[in-house]
Amino acid sequence: MKKRLLAVLFTGAFVVSTLAACGNDSGANSSSGGGTEQQESGSNTGSGTDEGGDTQNSTPADSDEEIVLTFGTGNSETVDVYQEIFDNYHAEHPNVTIEVSVLPSSSADFYSALSAKMTAGDAPDIFTYWWDTNINNFARNGLILDITDTGIRDTMREIKKPYNQYEGRDYAYPTQFSMWGLIYNTELGEAAGVTETPKTFDEFLDDMQKIRDSGIEYPFIIPAKDGSGATGPVFCYLHQIVSGDNPDFYYQILLGEKSWDGPEWRGLLDTYAQIIEYANPDSLGLDPDNALTRFARGEGAFLVQSPSTVKTLQEMNPDLAGKLKYIPFPLYDNEEDYETIADFDNAVSIWSGTKYPEAAKDVLKYFFSVENNAKQAESRNAIPVINGADTSFVDFSLQDQLPLLEEGKYVGFSEREWVPGIKDIMKAQVQEWMGGESVDTVLSNLQKEHTRLVEADPDFITEFEQLRSSMGLD
Repeated sequence: MKKRLLAVLFTGAFVVSTLAACGNDSGANSSSGGGTEQQESGSNTGSGTDEGGDTQNSTPADSDEEIVLTFGTGNSETVDVYQEIFDNYHAEHPNVTIEVSVLPSSSADFYSALSAKMTAGDAPDIFTYWWDTNINNFARNGLILDITDTGIRDTMREIKKPYNQYEGRDYAYPTQFSMWGLIYNTELGEAAGVTETPKTFDEFLDDMQKIRDSGIEYPFIIPAKDGSGATGPVFCYLHQIVSGDNPDFYYQILLGEKSWDGPEWRGLLDTYAQIIEYANPDSLGLDPDNALTRFARGEGAFLVQSPSTVKTLQEMNPDLAGKLKYIPFPLYDNEEDYETIADFDNAVSIWSGTKYPEAAKDVLKYFFSVENNAKQAESRNAIPVINGADTSFVDFSLQDQLPLLEEGKYVGFSEREWVPGIKDIMKAQVQEWMGGESVDTVLSNLQKEHTRLVEADPDFITEFEQLRSSMGLD
């Protein structure tokens, strides 16, 4: 959705200097950005001539020509691993040098910096960014190369929401899985007689009652002073139950076939109300940092968080090592429906203005090898995306999730396509509900605010449908 991309994530400099300079919204394989390295190309091979007459170099990586490529990332914590991978590539291809550069980590600053580099004609040849609708927009505006024929896709786990596709072609690939769900203190569960991980909602409620009976009065910790903390269980339900059962739920809302003030959200809040019965009564006054402190002290058994928080908690209390597990929120009626929440995090693309497209593609294939994908995932305590990658490094807390991923039993994040602004409204409305506002009022307000946001952007639905079509989701 081009307008959404421009309005929300890009600075004015990027809009005026880069995307406007493309001048060819339908040509996914062409781009211009004002620099001598940018060129208009009529094919996916990377050959072509820029406005200044220079020709992109189709020299393969195994030639004798000295080739220097740059790799841009906002993930400063993984720079050492990236450089190690590229140094190993250089050892095998002495004529190719890959230099890692660090761009700002926040999305707004990252895209501003990338914009300036594209405009100047010296953007990174290869770069990492976010796995979302921006990939499709980049492809539509001719800013990244078609990499379908690299064969990388054939080595990956299933991509369930193909944000990386434009008109049936691939323009990016993900680097690892990100997950969201519950952190569970198994020691507290075992002390209460809980011997198995709950997989249904009824089991979950029974286990929380057992833990309460054992002396932990509030086994579920909710830091609802923060909007994200208040909606942690909400997003789990939306991902797993609502969008998990109906991936087109949000599209149906846009078409008027569904509503935020409908049975899906009423079922969600009814489920949440049952969870709150076992949660700290001061949730609206508890912030995330103090929630972690309580959990680390053993004052609660369940907390909605990402798996990376396990390490933080173990640093706060080393006695928790080997006792914490990440589990999908057990919201299901039947055990056979049990799935985890896992979606792709970072994406990697090749800039269409690169001087060495063939060499860049070869580097990309090396970057996504089984061994190198495992190295990247380990550096971020994440799950590899390449089939057959080593997962022995995966923390104890995540071991139970590997079979679910292998079986394809996972759902993605549902909110990456929503109209900008609705998440903040949702967080505020959930806090209102937790503070005593009625379900009817909260859901009516949520529906009204969503309608307002969509009406304020009259092109949103059309562009949403164009996005779905270009991703092959119609």
